[in-house]
Amino acid sequence: MPNQRKNDEFVIYVVTLSHVTRYMSIEFIGGSCGYIIAQRALQSDLLGMIGSILAPIAIRRVLQWQQLKSGNSPHLSLRSLSGARELNPT
Repeated sequence: MPNQRKNDEFVIYVVTLSHVTRYMSIEFIGGSCGYIIAQRALQSDLLGMIGSILAPIAIRRVLQWQQLKSGNSPHLSLRSLSGARELNPT
């Protein structure tokens, strides 16, 4: 449920270029590689498409796990890439 705001308040969300390029590289490169690997290994276009969907998701999960394991600062998290459940203004 969205927060109740007064009429004179507004929220600004900042999206940095590094987050955009990281998202684009994960989606395009990861999806293409997932398609090619799954399609060639399993000889099926349908499974290749499924691989192109699952590969970026798996890459994001591995990056999140590595970030949690290393203990990096939370403001550089990949939640913005995988759809944050709760939006926090910055």
